[in-house]
Amino acid sequence: MKEGIMRVLAREDVQVWCEQGRPVRLVVDRERWRIIDTPTRSDGGRLFQSWRFTARSDVDHRTRVMDVEEVDGHWMLVAAWE
Repeated sequence: MKEGIMRVLAREDVQVWCEQGRPVRLVVDRERWRIIDTPTRSDGGRLFQSWRFTARSDVDHRTRVMDVEEVDGHWMLVAAWE
């Protein structure tokens, strides 16, 4: 792992809002994040879909790269990097 990049351990439920089928914002642990790049979709098969994107906190403007998965309409944060 490169120096200065920290992986944030995650495996928690999140709320994700989509527009035109793509995530645009999310809430993680009561903190709202706005997606600031074009999300990349990874099809995980028939059971779930996953996305990777960069998001910026509305609280303190820090950024993270995040991986989220949706299974049956339920979203989970899988991993995040600062």
